[in-house]
Amino acid sequence: MAKLYLLLGVAVALLVGLLAFFSSLSPREFEVNYTLSVIFRSPEGVEKFDLGWMVVGLGRENYTMAVIRHSGVEIEVFDATEGGKEYSSICALGRCVKDPSVRGEVDLRNIKVKDVGVVGRCRHLGYEGEIYRGEGVFDLGMLSEVAKSQGVELNATVSGELCVAGDLVLWAREVYMFSADGKKMSLEVVINASKIGAYSVERYREILQKAKTG
Repeated sequence: MAKLYLLLGVAVALLVGLLAFFSSLSPREFEVNYTLSVIFRSPEGVEKFDLGWMVVGLGRENYTMAVIRHSGVEIEVFDATEGGKEYSSICALGRCVKDPSVRGEVDLRNIKVKDVGVVGRCRHLGYEGEIYRGEGVFDLGMLSEVAKSQGVELNATVSGELCVAGDLVLWAREVYMFSADGKKMSLEVVINASKIGAYSVERYREILQKAKTG
């Protein structure tokens, strides 16, 4: 189970980074609520569960808050920018870690993309967009070496689809192929936009404070 949590953490971090990458191109200000769910496949079978939710705000400053719940454990992630600087914290079991080092390892520049392209049209929450499909290989550097000592191979093959309307990610389905203890397994992380609204200065300030102080 500890290895599953490690894989979940990496997969969600990658997906949050992907959202930030697409949204950073936006000249607009908006806020999007997403639901998170996961499908875990291994030789022992298939496990499906709701993972939680997150809210992403893009504008004069950016903010993200995610709440991840599984097996009675709740993890809160706070991330916000201020004056060109980025602040982050992760809280679980009553403890918070500011500026977690794992964030530096989860970098979209470490993805070697093999192929990406538009494969169709999509519609969600009244928005029409295009479906992008791609695949690549992700190298997690030092984090991968640490995980390897625990029997988990984190250098992953990534494939998935995104529904993008302009600068807005409406849904995404990312599949990460891993190896643990010599067994092949995969995590499919699914996000769906559940609400699209106005940028919230008040929420930005709350998340920024949490990101700074934990």
